[in-house]
Amino acid sequence: MNIIQSEVDKILETYSEGSRYEEIKKAMDIFIIKTGKMDEESEEYEARMNSFNDWFVFNYRKEDGSRIIENHFKKNNDNEEMKAALLSTKYSLFLFHKINFRKQVIIKDVLHSEKFTLATDNGILALVENDLFLGRFVTYKEKNYLLNGICTLPREVLSPLKKESKKIRKLNNQFEEESFLLNLERLKAKSIQYGHIESHKIFTF
Repeated sequence: MNIIQSEVDKILETYSEGSRYEEIKKAMDIFIIKTGKMDEESEEYEARMNSFNDWFVFNYRKEDGSRIIENHFKKNNDNEEMKAALLSTKYSLFLFHKINFRKQVIIKDVLHSEKFTLATDNGILALVENDLFLGRFVTYKEKNYLLNGICTLPREVLSPLKKESKKIRKLNNQFEEESFLLNLERLKAKSIQYGHIESHKIFTF
């Protein structure tokens, strides 16, 4: 576990216990509506939960419009550098591009048409070259880290997702991007449910 994930886990624990538990239950209901049902018996369950946890901390908005990450730093301003990093977390569609000759992992941000190198202390990734996935990354002290909430997508839909990403990117709207990404997670859940249907027939827009 890297330093960023450790910090996110602490925030998650704080905002999911005691009287705050009802908030996370409400958030889970919304997440399921947006991305599909979660089956505790499924092999994907842990990955879905990690994805939900990140969404809850960084994207879920309470009735007053505030996010969990914002509320946390209103009360905890002791590490300004960490605060700036986590408030700038990027949610996107990524491609595990390659491992270069220095043994560094190169990730391509498909939605924003960017590339970045992961920090060597990021931790072990259950990914290989050319894997397509949804996730979040954080830049802290000039190092890039991926969070645990990773949702892999079928590789064969990379081409249509590139085209759709280009359309979404032109809108330059954070909420449109989030809606697009959550819809991809919903389509992933649908592709598992209807495994007999080819992925390109499910990932349509």
